Amino acid sequence: MLNFLKAMKKTANVTVTENGAVTPRSTGSDCLNLFATIGALRTRSSAEIENRFLRAFAEDPDVAMKILFYARDIRGGLGERAVFRTLIRWLAENEMPSLVRNLPYIAEYGRWDDILVLLDTPARSAAETVLYRQFQADMKALETDGQVSLLGKWLPSVNASNAETVRMAKQLARAFGMNEAQYRKALSALRAQILIIENNLRERDYSFDYAKQPSKAMFKYRRAFMRNDQVRYQAFMTQVKDGSAVLHTGTLMPYEIVASAYDAGENEREALNVTWNALEDFTNNENALVVADGSGSMYWCGSPKPAAVAQSLAIYFAERNQGAFRNHFITFSMTPQLVEIRGRDIVEKVRYCRSFNECANTNLQAVFELILHTAVENRVPQKQLPSTLYIVSDMEFDSCAHGASVSNFEYAKNLYRKYGYKLPRVV
Repeated sequence: MLNFLKAMKKTANVTVTENGAVTPRSTGSDCLNLFATIGALRTRSSAEIENRFLRAFAEDPDVAMKILFYARDIRGGLGERAVFRTLIRWLAENEMPSLVRNLPYIAEYGRWDDILVLLDTPARSAAETVLYRQFQADMKALETDGQVSLLGKWLPSVNASNAETVRMAKQLARAFGMNEAQYRKALSALRAQILIIENNLRERDYSFDYAKQPSKAMFKYRRAFMRNDQVRYQAFMTQVKDGSAVLHTGTLMPYEIVASAYDAGENEREALNVTWNALEDFTNNENALVVADGSGSMYWCGSPKPAAVAQSLAIYFAERNQGAFRNHFITFSMTPQLVEIRGRDIVEKVRYCRSFNECANTNLQAVFELILHTAVENRVPQKQLPSTLYIVSDMEFDSCAHGASVSNFEYAKNLYRKYGYKLPRVV
């Protein structure tokens, strides 16, 4: 009975990609399934997002919560805002104790306005308490001209044009024990202390210090800086370039820069390049090679498009790779190609690398065969092969030509073994 049960689970876990490749339906762990997919759920329904999370939560609540906060983490994680907010609302309705224990960490990993989505849930009181405690701490800091949090930036205004924002602001004013005038005055004082850059831009006041601005704002308003404060902005970028100033990039993702490079104007190329070079290095100097999917499905939909994500990671890892494969990656569609990155700046590099995308099918099998064929023909020892292959793809691989019931990975492992090699670790 046990053997039959295992066999049934194995059979039920087999599916195929849109291009016919055999692939597991599940990793066998709901937590691992969530970890593998939570960064690609932006366009999915709330029901699907919740189902993926509740299964992981049932398997291991602690791990599920860690994955959730990793997804939201704006610095070392995925920066997924909408998915995170969908799931903390679900937690408020279904797992309140777990949510309440983690409420104090939400603003640390995300933003204070993430907590605002809980004001119309059973977690309203707990959310208001967390907000009020920080509000009190900030107001006390104002008395000594001390440093305040970003809470004031994200609290809703009672004089906003949006009716829902006004309703929420009035609700918080009551929760804070204030009338509307007191609440509005307090927010003005907090925002003046925070020095929100949007206020400067609205008033065309370019006296602020570029080195103190957050990474998202510096990237978002780069064209405004060039248009209205070109001399000072370019001087700051020159300082960043020569190492005498620091540009904050902690919350920027590589794909944001690459997606902007697709249609960058001549006057913003330098800014994009300086920003790209200022990105933090999260590589670990391993002998790795990125395999970037350049097939047609990578251009179908989404914002950013999957192709921008794949290209950004390929260039990012290749440039920071200190091993034998520095400045190289493999792009694949119908035919795999080894690309050596060329270009004077990130705009030219993206344009150059993009020219190798075939926008055809997704032949992953050919990638494995290219690496093995090169090793066999040239009698290359195992240690000279890449230790890891980072495959960046939408995973809609072609079926294995050597058997419809065999996955690409099973085929590759067997083929490498046949010739005395071990398939590199595939991520």
